Amino acid sequence: MNAERDADHDELTLHASAPATGLSQQRIRRRPPSKRSVVNEFQARALALLIDHLEKAALHLFEAPSRERLPLERHEEFFALPEYQLFVEGAYACGFVCTDFAPGGPTVERGERVEEVVGYWSFFELRHHVHTLLRSERWADGYSSPIFQSLALGALTAIGQRLANDDKLYEPY
Repeated sequence: MNAERDADHDELTLHASAPATGLSQQRIRRRPPSKRSVVNEFQARALALLIDHLEKAALHLFEAPSRERLPLERHEEFFALPEYQLFVEGAYACGFVCTDFAPGGPTVERGERVEEVVGYWSFFELRHHVHTLLRSERWADGYSSPIFQSLALGALTAIGQRLANDDKLYEPY
C-alpha cells in the first residue's frame, strides 16, 4: 500500500509543473494526461458529439441503413473520413487517452447486450474503454480498426449516449 501511494506521489510530483517563474511561463504538454486527471463536462460532451458525428459519417459513407450493416472489411475507407481523424484527436484532447491505464480495459463480448453492459460501466471504465480502443487502433497498424468495430457493435455509440445523457456520470451541481 505504501509503495503504491509513493508511486502515485512520485507520478503526481513528476508531472506537476509548478513553474518557478510564474504562469506566464506555462507551456503546452506534449503527452496525454494521467488517468487521475479530471475530465470536465465540456470535454465529455465534446467526445459524445465526436462519436455521433463519426457514426453519421460512417453510415453516410457506406450508405448503410444501420451501424450493424457497416462493412468492417472496408476499414481503410473509414480511416479516410475527416470525422475519424477528428475523433482520434478529440479523444486525446478530451482526456480519454491516458499515460497510465493498464492494458485491457473493459470490453463487450459477442452476444452481450451492448447498451446493458455499457450502461453498468462507471466513468472510469468508459474512459478506460475509449483509451483501449485508441491504443488498439495504433497496434492494429492499419490491418483492422478496433474503433470501427466498436462503432459497428454499438459500444462506441452507447458510450457517446451515456456521456451526453447520463447525469450519474457527472458531479452534482
